[in-house]
Amino acid sequence: MKISLLQENLNKGLGIVSRFIATKATLPILSNILLSTDQDQLKLSATNLEMGINFWLGAKIEKEGAIAVPARLLAELISSLPPEKIDLETKENTLFLSSGFFKAEILGMPQGEFPQIPSQQKEQILTFDKNEIFSGLSQVCFAAAQDESRPVLTGILLRQEEDLILLVATDGYRLSLKKIKTKRKKIGEESFIIPAKTLIEISRIIQEIKEEEEISINKSVNENQVIFSLPGIEIVSRLIEGNFPEFEKIIPQAKETRIILDKDDFFKAVKIASIFAREKANIVKIKTDRERISVSAESPQVGVNETQVEGKIEGQNLEIAFNFRFLLDFLNASSGKEVVFEANGPLSPGVFRSTDDDSFLHIIMPVRIQS
Repeated sequence: MKISLLQENLNKGLGIVSRFIATKATLPILSNILLSTDQDQLKLSATNLEMGINFWLGAKIEKEGAIAVPARLLAELISSLPPEKIDLETKENTLFLSSGFFKAEILGMPQGEFPQIPSQQKEQILTFDKNEIFSGLSQVCFAAAQDESRPVLTGILLRQEEDLILLVATDGYRLSLKKIKTKRKKIGEESFIIPAKTLIEISRIIQEIKEEEEISINKSVNENQVIFSLPGIEIVSRLIEGNFPEFEKIIPQAKETRIILDKDDFFKAVKIASIFAREKANIVKIKTDRERISVSAESPQVGVNETQVEGKIEGQNLEIAFNFRFLLDFLNASSGKEVVFEANGPLSPGVFRSTDDDSFLHIIMPVRIQS
């Protein structure tokens, strides 16, 4: 292989691709990035066997070839170089790198040892607006479980309903549901579960790409992987096997109490209460008495606080408690100036919405208040 390209482009590509390297690689090859020529471009590939990426860069190709080199070493080296042209050449299993007055030799590994990463091979089954999918993921991914003991809860359910896609995540204590529009109506399968870690990484990549583009989704040939495609980028992820919880049964259909709150005022009240709640299992209480709404927390080690929040109250008075971290996560993900909170009593799930976004629904399970 013999190629040349700009340091800025290679540095950007390595910064993205390096995030797909295994942190504790069980195989030495997994700590490497594969550099290969592909259709007059340089392709960077990396995988941790759970997810992988192909990233194409414009380059001047003089000779075709490929080599796998240590990801951390290459990324640190390229980021340290000035923004000039970089020449790359391989001889056997060594990468020769030069730029201006700088030269280096990096010992690599042959392409044949690098795991094959699937690539888009057929028509996309789903296509989304890049900004819309980014917004949707930011409102869902945080609700997925971190605990690997129930793998299905560490994923995001993607299910098609006519021209809409439902994104659903739950960790057993809360649930996020977001509806986004798709530009295609054929998915080939009713639903599948994608690891939340993959979708969080895709969100980061979408945010870094400034151009207005679409993102498409397709299944790999063996049908147990999914491929996300942007111009010049393909992200591949395994699918999670198992049955996602029947989330529809969790969503209350009736409500005894409905409260409309200013989002910023509610956020500030919960944030203040969290200072006192940290010493007592993160519990924050919400109470109404016809005309007022109070947000409070207490701890024997710290003390007591209460903040009055203006709002519109409909229905029965309510006293209910939640984990403040779950409330703050929802408020950070919600758009608009006002939020709606509905419940059927102190032990009923709390239903949260934004007044200007009926495509987003969030549910938080309450904490039993000790009398």
